Amino acid sequence: MRGSRFRVDLLTPLLLLGLGAGSGGLAAQATLDVPGVVLDHETRDGIPDVILRVDGIAVSAATDADGAFVLRDVPTGAWTLQVDHVAYGSHSHDVILDASVDVRLEIRLAQEAIELAPIVVDGETSLERRRRRTGASFWEVNREEIVEAIGTSQHMGDLIRQTVPGLKLRQASNLSRSDICLEFRAAASISIVNNRSCNHPMVLMDGVVVSDPQYLYGIVGLDNLERIEVMPPGEAGVRYGTGSLYGVILIETRRPGRSIGAPGSPALGMDREAFTFDWTRDPAGHSTGKTLLGSALGNAAGMAAGLAIAQQCIEITDNDELDSSCGAGRSVLAGTAAVILPAVGSAFGARWAGGTDTSVGRLVPALLGAGMMLFPGYAFSLSTVGGDQPTVNAVGNVFLAAGVPLAVTLADRLFRKLR
Repeated sequence: MRGSRFRVDLLTPLLLLGLGAGSGGLAAQATLDVPGVVLDHETRDGIPDVILRVDGIAVSAATDADGAFVLRDVPTGAWTLQVDHVAYGSHSHDVILDASVDVRLEIRLAQEAIELAPIVVDGETSLERRRRRTGASFWEVNREEIVEAIGTSQHMGDLIRQTVPGLKLRQASNLSRSDICLEFRAAASISIVNNRSCNHPMVLMDGVVVSDPQYLYGIVGLDNLERIEVMPPGEAGVRYGTGSLYGVILIETRRPGRSIGAPGSPALGMDREAFTFDWTRDPAGHSTGKTLLGSALGNAAGMAAGLAIAQQCIEITDNDELDSSCGAGRSVLAGTAAVILPAVGSAFGARWAGGTDTSVGRLVPALLGAGMMLFPGYAFSLSTVGGDQPTVNAVGNVFLAAGVPLAVTLADRLFRKLR
C-alpha cells in the first residue's frame, strides 16, 4: 500500500516538538485522557474503525461512526502515535503531552489506491475436469455443436465423424441413412476379423448397449440428442472391458431412459415409462397384497351386480339351454353388464387399494387385464350349459374368481403413473 498524506493538527499550540526534556520529566508521573477525531483530508468527514495505538505502552482506541476517539490514561511526555486503517493505510507521528495543557487531536488522512500483486486465474471446462479426474482420453460433441447441425443434411454419424479426429465413415449409398459404418482408423490394425468389415465401436445410448449401431446413426434425429462422448480403442478397454475393443460411443438423449429396440422397432425412441413403471421413483413400493384384496372385492361386487342384471334377460331353461326373455338389444346390454361391471369393479378396487402418495395404477391396463380373464372365463362356463363337464366349468370359475384379480394386480404393478 502506498503511503497516504498524514497530518496531525494539535489544537493547543503548546504541543510542539520543541518542548524541553525538563518539562516532560516534570509531568512524567501524570496521565491524561487524550480525545480527538480522525477526518478524511478531502471531505472532512469522520473516518470510523481507525485503530490508534501509543507505542511502548498498552494504550489504544478505535474511532466511532463519526471518527471520534479517546486515548485513556496516557502518561505525559514524548510518545509515538500509530494510526491504522484498511483503506487509509498505516501511519505514525510523534507527539508530546504536557499535564498543564488540555489536549485534543485532529488527524487528517488522505485515501490512496492500493497496489496489489496481479492475480492469475486458471479456468478449466467440465470436460477438462472429467479428463483429469478419470485419466482417460475422450472427445465430446456437446449440445451447442448438435444444435448447429440441426436443420442441415447431416445425420448423427456425420456429426461424430466431423467432430472427433481419427474416425472414418462408410455407407453403402450417400442417399441412404441406414447401414452406416463408423469406425476408428486404427481399428483395422487390431481387428481379428475381415478387415473389409466394419469394426464398430461399442455404442451405449442412455446406458443401454445398442446391438446394431449401423442403423442407429441415421435414424435418431439430432434434436433428440443432448451430448455424445467418444473414447478411442485402448482407453475404452480400461473402463468397458473386451467388448470395447474398437472404442466406445456414449450417446445421451434429451430424454434419458429411452428404451432401445431393434432397428425399425416401434419401441425405438419411446419412453420406457410408457411400458413399465420404474419403482425407484416411488419409495413406498407396491402393496401387492392390498391391491389383490381390493381387486378381488371389486370383482366380486361387480360380478354379483352384472349377473343380477344379466339374469333379468338371460336364463337357463329346464332343458339346460340359454334363453332370452328380452329383445336383442336388451339382451346384449345385459350380457355386456356381466362383463363390464366386474372389470370396472376390479380395476377401481385395485387402484384404490394399491395407490400410494407418489403413484397410482392406470385404469386402461387394469381393464384390459380383467377382460383377458373375463372373456375366457365366461366362455368356459357357458360352454358347459347342457352338458356334464364339471372340469371345464371349474376352469371357467377359476378364471372369473381368481384370474381377474391376479391379472388386474399384475397390471397395477407394471403400469403406473405418478400423481
